[in-house]
Amino acid sequence: MPPGLCFDFKRGRCRRGIHCRFSHDILTSSASSSSTTNQQPREETEVEAVCRRWTYMIPRPNTSSSRFEAAVDTKTFFQIGWNLIESEDAGIRQHVITKLGAETGLAIIKSLTDIMDASQKDETTVSIFRDRILPLYRIISYPDVLSSLILETPVHTIYTFLFGPGGRRGLHVFRATATALSVMILGHPPSNEEVSTIAISSSLAVLDQLIEINQSAQVIEGFTAVVETISACISEDFMVPSAQQSLTRIRRRLNIGSSLPLAPTQSTPQNLLSAAFELSQDLPGNLSNNGARHDNDHASIADIQILPTAQEIASPRQEYLPLLDSTQHHLSGLAGLLDRQFRLLREDTVGQLRDAVREEVTRLEHPNRNVPTTHHGQQGVRKIIYHNVRFSRMCVDRRKGLQVVAEFDQPPQINNKSMKQREDWWKGSKLLQVDSLVCFVSSNGKVIFLSVCDATLPFHGRRDSDSDDKRKLDDIPSLFRQANRASVLLGLAEYKTADVIWISTHTAPSKTRQSIVEFPGVLLPSFQPTLQALQEMSRKLSLPFAEIVAPELQTSAAAIKPPAYATKRGFSFNLDVLAGVPLTLRPGQSFDFAKLAGGSTLDEAQQFAVIEALSTGLALIQGPPGTGKSYTGVAIIKALLHNRKTADLGPIICVCYTNHALDQLLEHLVKDGVTQVIRLGSRSKSDLLQNLTLHHVREGVVPTKTEKHDKWEHNRDIGETLREIEDLLSGLNNPNSWTNIQAHLMRTHNPHFEELFGKGVDEEGFQEVKGRKFRVVESWLRGAPKKLVSNRPVAQLLTVSLRKMSMSERGVLYRYWIEQRSAQLTNDLIHALDSYHGSKSALDRCHMELDLRCLRESRIIGVTTSGLARNIELLQRVGAKVMLCEEAGEVLEAHTLTALLPGVEHAILIGDHEQLRPQINNYELQHDNPRGKRYSLDISLFERLVRPQMGNLPLPLSTLKIQRRMHPSISELVRVPLYPDLQDHPSVFEYPKVDGMRDRLYWLDHQEKEDPRLAQAVSLSRTNTFEVDMITALVSHLVRQGTYGSEDIAVITPYLGQLQKIKKRLASSFEIVVGDRDQEDLEAQGLQDDPETSIDGQVQVQKTTLLNALRIATVDNFQGEEAQVIIVSLVRSNDERKCGFLKTSNRINVLLSRARHGMYIIGNSHTSRPVPMWAEVLSIMERSNNIGPSLALCCPRHKETPIEVSVPDDFAMFAPEGGCARRCSSRLLCGHSCPNMCHSTSLHNAVRCLERCQRTKKGCEHECPRPCGDVCEPKCQVVLLDIPLPCGHIARQLKCHEAQIPEAVRCQVQMEQVMGHCKHRIRVRCHELPLDVDYPCSATCGAPLACGHNCTHACTDCNTRIDGVIVEKIHGVCNTRCGRPYTTCSHSCKAPCHGEKPCPLCTEPCEVSCNHSKCSKLCQEPCAPCAQDCSWSCPHRGRCPLPCAVPCDLLPCSERCAKMLACGHRCPSICGEVCPGTAYCQICAHPAIKGMVVDFILSSTFEEVDLDEDPCIVPSCGHILTLESMDGHMSMSDFYTTNSEGSIVDLKNSAEPFSASRMKSCPTCRGPLRNINRYSRIVRRALIDEATKKFIVWANRGFIPLVTKMQSIEAELRETGGSQNASDKASPETPLSGPLQFKGSRDDQISQIGTLTRKENRYKTVIGLRREIKKFLQQVNEQEQPFGRIYDLVQDARRHRGIDIDLHSKVDILQVRNRLLTTVLLIRCDYIILLTFLNDRKGESSAGSSGIQVDLSINRKDCENLMTESELRDQPGNYVEGLLYWARFLALERSLAEPGSELTHLLNKAREHLQLAHQICDEYPGQTSGMRTEVEEVEKMLRDSTFYMPVSNEEKAAVYAAMAHDFRGTGHWYYCENGHPFTIGDCGMPMETSQCPQCGSPVGGNDHRAVGGVRPATDLERQFGGVRI
Repeated sequence: MPPGLCFDFKRGRCRRGIHCRFSHDILTSSASSSSTTNQQPREETEVEAVCRRWTYMIPRPNTSSSRFEAAVDTKTFFQIGWNLIESEDAGIRQHVITKLGAETGLAIIKSLTDIMDASQKDETTVSIFRDRILPLYRIISYPDVLSSLILETPVHTIYTFLFGPGGRRGLHVFRATATALSVMILGHPPSNEEVSTIAISSSLAVLDQLIEINQSAQVIEGFTAVVETISACISEDFMVPSAQQSLTRIRRRLNIGSSLPLAPTQSTPQNLLSAAFELSQDLPGNLSNNGARHDNDHASIADIQILPTAQEIASPRQEYLPLLDSTQHHLSGLAGLLDRQFRLLREDTVGQLRDAVREEVTRLEHPNRNVPTTHHGQQGVRKIIYHNVRFSRMCVDRRKGLQVVAEFDQPPQINNKSMKQREDWWKGSKLLQVDSLVCFVSSNGKVIFLSVCDATLPFHGRRDSDSDDKRKLDDIPSLFRQANRASVLLGLAEYKTADVIWISTHTAPSKTRQSIVEFPGVLLPSFQPTLQALQEMSRKLSLPFAEIVAPELQTSAAAIKPPAYATKRGFSFNLDVLAGVPLTLRPGQSFDFAKLAGGSTLDEAQQFAVIEALSTGLALIQGPPGTGKSYTGVAIIKALLHNRKTADLGPIICVCYTNHALDQLLEHLVKDGVTQVIRLGSRSKSDLLQNLTLHHVREGVVPTKTEKHDKWEHNRDIGETLREIEDLLSGLNNPNSWTNIQAHLMRTHNPHFEELFGKGVDEEGFQEVKGRKFRVVESWLRGAPKKLVSNRPVAQLLTVSLRKMSMSERGVLYRYWIEQRSAQLTNDLIHALDSYHGSKSALDRCHMELDLRCLRESRIIGVTTSGLARNIELLQRVGAKVMLCEEAGEVLEAHTLTALLPGVEHAILIGDHEQLRPQINNYELQHDNPRGKRYSLDISLFERLVRPQMGNLPLPLSTLKIQRRMHPSISELVRVPLYPDLQDHPSVFEYPKVDGMRDRLYWLDHQEKEDPRLAQAVSLSRTNTFEVDMITALVSHLVRQGTYGSEDIAVITPYLGQLQKIKKRLASSFEIVVGDRDQEDLEAQGLQDDPETSIDGQVQVQKTTLLNALRIATVDNFQGEEAQVIIVSLVRSNDERKCGFLKTSNRINVLLSRARHGMYIIGNSHTSRPVPMWAEVLSIMERSNNIGPSLALCCPRHKETPIEVSVPDDFAMFAPEGGCARRCSSRLLCGHSCPNMCHSTSLHNAVRCLERCQRTKKGCEHECPRPCGDVCEPKCQVVLLDIPLPCGHIARQLKCHEAQIPEAVRCQVQMEQVMGHCKHRIRVRCHELPLDVDYPCSATCGAPLACGHNCTHACTDCNTRIDGVIVEKIHGVCNTRCGRPYTTCSHSCKAPCHGEKPCPLCTEPCEVSCNHSKCSKLCQEPCAPCAQDCSWSCPHRGRCPLPCAVPCDLLPCSERCAKMLACGHRCPSICGEVCPGTAYCQICAHPAIKGMVVDFILSSTFEEVDLDEDPCIVPSCGHILTLESMDGHMSMSDFYTTNSEGSIVDLKNSAEPFSASRMKSCPTCRGPLRNINRYSRIVRRALIDEATKKFIVWANRGFIPLVTKMQSIEAELRETGGSQNASDKASPETPLSGPLQFKGSRDDQISQIGTLTRKENRYKTVIGLRREIKKFLQQVNEQEQPFGRIYDLVQDARRHRGIDIDLHSKVDILQVRNRLLTTVLLIRCDYIILLTFLNDRKGESSAGSSGIQVDLSINRKDCENLMTESELRDQPGNYVEGLLYWARFLALERSLAEPGSELTHLLNKAREHLQLAHQICDEYPGQTSGMRTEVEEVEKMLRDSTFYMPVSNEEKAAVYAAMAHDFRGTGHWYYCENGHPFTIGDCGMPMETSQCPQCGSPVGGNDHRAVGGVRPATDLERQFGGVRI
């Protein structure tokens, strides 16, 4: 399918040119689009039709009059617009707002505002307002419009325009609006109540936005009067919640006194940064008496950077931390609350990073000083230091932006390890993982926070994808590839311009000490979004329930009112879904609980909690352990969803602290039938919710047209910016590159540029002078004359010639150039990155718009607290009115505050403040720490509202009372100290006892001390080995009872260290699953398993899903969980009686309330008793005798047997199998006795009996070979031998059950059968007989094919049969190897059979060789002639004086060789040849050699022939022939003259090219005869001709692709030539300081253009092609041709050796055609490059200006040389080309020259050239085909003084197509009268007269007869016939 039309090209501004993926052909695109439309017509919807009509109402911009002038029916226009906005189509909505925000839309709004006047008659004012203004207000205040991300710009434009200059238009409009509202509401008669309500809501919403967007409205006094006017006419009947909220916000911004009396009382927060109290603290920022602590210390949190600055890290002063006492704050109310939460949360998260970095900064600054290192346990963060860091290079990523590669020393742990071991170590350590936060620290005080990026992503899409794979691999940063250094890809954690500048100037090796500090487990997204959200809230000071959460007065009790939406008149909750019967709830009125209880599954306390939650705007529900908090929450959500439409609630936001709790809540809702649920975040492990994630739902949303176009535009901008950044980074990464010097000088200093680079350089910075290449910059730096010793400053050097500088001056200037270039590149990089971030942010908003649409359509939005902060901008626009937070007691107050989104009217917090508090990092901020109590950061908002710290009154709390989890004996442990009202549900009394245990609740009290902590311990965590061993034994005992699945038992401990020890111990026995949060904690503390500590190299721990295996967890991470049996390890056991973590009642509560059936605590009661709650628990357990030094077990078989265990070994002694120490007395199911110790019934039933099996099988007497406990085989498997079958054959082996039924056995004996339809003989198995009529024949088909081969396919594949009759024969493609012998070598064609098509060229290695060397090319390529001296000599004739490749001048000798063989007998060969081995001695040879026929005429054998009279010749193949027979075979008489005696006396003819016949070969085997000296003249003549013919084919094959590529490039340049933006013109970033000059040779001109356009792809392509053409031109030079090389060798021999030999007679046979054609192509390429470049430049400087100076005289001289040689070589076509390009270059030069220039006199000469071209075209129409059109085009160019790119015409394209067919070997070869070869197709005889493509002489003929002088090239015919290139 063709691409669509480019948006930008349609508007005339596409900058991508040929690289654009979309079409630039308007006609084609419109045609294709119309055809597509015709194929798939889509009927226009009614809304679309209305939208189209509405759009047509907008007038076109009126250019003749005022900018904002329009004439339109505004009443109809805005009413239709409102109807469109109300439609459900987001695309239509976006279209309407976009049009209104455009210039024409604003003109219509202006025309409307101009007619509004408060002084008009009341009826007129009301009419205009109701019919025109009100629809406009409703359009621009529609919630989905205001919350849209993609419409933010047009909406702001509309409101800004409505506000007008100085707010005058806005004030004018709203005065009229206030007048209209007063008349409508207070007039007589009053207007319709519904209309009035809408009018007030819309007006206030618009005014609210107007003042929000335009801050200056707050100082315009007129708005205050307008608000007072509107307020005065509003009664309670018209005050809907949305209007009330708008009015409250307006009043706050305008600082108008108190709100309306009917609105909820809400004090105005003070946002004044002033000290109003007696302060005991050192206040922040400029409020401090000592001044600001550092550059990041501010009084307003909005000004504080999240991550610490270098000054902050270095500051010795303590940070300002607000206390819990709000009277001590520098801000009051909401501002003070947000300030306190931000500063404490930042200290808890960022403070630990700051302190860790400070230590490393101090160490780097004072490397020899002992820097104290603080422990990182509870007070700090774990950190890893990487040393000797340097930034090696920068790169850019589409998603992440700027990135940098950092290198550092490998950690000492992996020194001297292999690469595989290093890789395993890094993977196992889990260090420097993607998104990890790190900090770069330098000894000079520079600090940069970065995050780890995925190193593989940016390098996958590299543009140099065709480069070497190893180099690409080395480019990718790797932690393990190098032994000594590791590298990692990093991105800026926060984009700061200063950091980018610093990095860009410090990529070189540095002498400063530099490190990277990593904080494992710390992720920036875990705290940054929350802190940013708090900052944004502090700016707006808009928070629901602010009067409750942050009251101004400490003692006032804020009234808890119903949700705002529930205060609408007539509203009531419909509770049918809970009660099962009709039931309503009206907040503030009495409620019938009895009716609810009758049909509800909720208990009494749950019912009360639900009703209270629905009736209260801010509801708090406490749920003690097991009381059904989640169940109650689901009931509330169901009730709210049931009333969703009535209350217009929008989505309900459900917030949970953990992913696990969120998954459980959402799963519960989905299973209860709730639809339209969306989960935010990607960490869900629930299969049920996989399709409900926002990411998955978004994929199904279709973007609107506006969104598609915006995304396309932003992606385009990002792509262009990234390409620009990549170019800048290439210079910054290699600051010392010569290209940087070149670009800098070209941009700033043209004289120095001309001196250094004026003569042109190649791509590597080399310049060639007199055949020698040297690097321009390096040679200048080193090339100063020694006599120059001056040392002038840079300012002077800028005006001095480069040649006149000393060595030191050159170095100084060079460094100055580098610094200036780097500074410029860095500046450009900053601007480009700003552009990237702007486009990236806009693109992200486009994606968020789709997310927003999904969320608006949902009913439930589930999100974690951290996920909510990350998506807060999105969720604020959803319009949710209800927020329900589970686990609210475990959520930090800062997180809960961010969850109170601005539009929330109803917040429900469900939690338990008696259970775990929020987890924080800094112990100094914790409530339980005496020092941290004044901060109490870990007190949740839930707990603060329930238990006010500073004298505030507590909020009403609903408490659930009936627990359904714990057995009463367990629930008593938390009921007595914490929940006196907690009741047990009857079901918990029915729980079974714990199998294998005497008691269901027991404390095993021991005195074993905890493990001592090592000095170098990684963590401060605690362990107790005794308890680990005891728990392992107890878990094994419980599991052996067989009644508990592994998910029914959980082990809980307060310490991560103990968790790790237990995990390792149980890993070999059970599948262990560690909860997500514990796994993260283990990794953060560095306690995860070391991959090297494993068995047989395999890590033993296997992870499975959370609830499918034995669970081990810390107390903190087990809240909300439960298990049937809980085992607790308290760990702490010491004489100091320090209880550690478990000294707080919250943790003890969680610990004791997880068990359902039973709980076993292992710990030292003496250590725990000082804690008050533990004392109560111990007292309860002592009263019930559930504590002691030994644990009582219960044998499931012998319950009366007492078993007491107190140490781990007791389990093995007294209950080895989970029972008791007796033998099992029960009989197994098979009847044998059980061999095991006493155990449970389930284990007993699983025992495998190993006795002999006594069961028998039917039909035989064989014994079962399996043990008794295994299941028997269903049939006897014993093997029997030699069983007779019914068919008569004997089965060698059968299993017993098979032998019992021999007739069912399938006989496998092979039988031969003849197929009836094809007569093939095939072998089939006996059991297959008789064969089916259509049985597939497996034999090879063998049928003869048209190509001559036999079919090799299977018969069944070729022959289709029905009922045994062949109905169709299809043999398919022949896959036999062709095998035709080549005539140019001894090889055969190895291609698959290709029928009549000619064979491809031989691809075997060339077999041409001589005594000196062997040709290294392929058979199809022309050989290089051997230049060594000929090795042929003999005593009678002397030595050949010529080079080896030249046909020998020496006359052959016919005497027998006089040398002796090694055997002592005389050589059988002739004089001058290499003697054969003794195997060819006539006397000693093998009988087979002696019997070889050596005379084909007399049939004599080698043994019979007389060697003295007729010596023999032995070729390399070994077949012997007599001299007479071989001479006859080689046609010696054609080459030599003999006398009457038959002796050779002279040469017969000269060595003319193409005079030799085909290459001769051995008559017996076709082996080569090339190494026989006697025939070297004949062989070398044939080799020269063969190589020349190969050259002809090769050159033609090489030329055609170059022409094709040239045509393609021309087409691309023609397409992009007119659509280039200024930014895409040649070298836009290097403006020249002087005029651009083009002169000198064509190579110099093109080199200069290449330098100027180095970064432009379209120039790279055409200049690259030019290099290919120039290289090919050298290869087809006559000196490189085989005959040319031979000629040079002969001339060398004649000059230096005095040999009389002459080859002048036929030198012109050399092939000049390809060289001349390539010369024309090179001139054509140069013209195209010049034309394109000058076209681009003319756009920058007007014609005739001094911007460009061109001298193309040398170009025209090259054309004249071409014309001269073409005329000499009879090449009229090339002659015309020379004439045309001479005129083109002149026209090009004239177009840029001054009027009246001296070039004008050359115009007449150009016209003469074109006249001559016309004459040649008339005289030689065949060889100038298609050129007449070009001549006419050039004439027009000269006449019109325009210049343009030549267009390829069809006739000329046909000529090149014919050339591509020439010499393809598909026809027959002929020679013209001058000896040039050509081919003729068809029958092989000429049918028409033409001209030789080389010299123009007549060729061909008529009626199968050749013209005179034409002769068949029989040698070529045989050599190249059937060859295809």
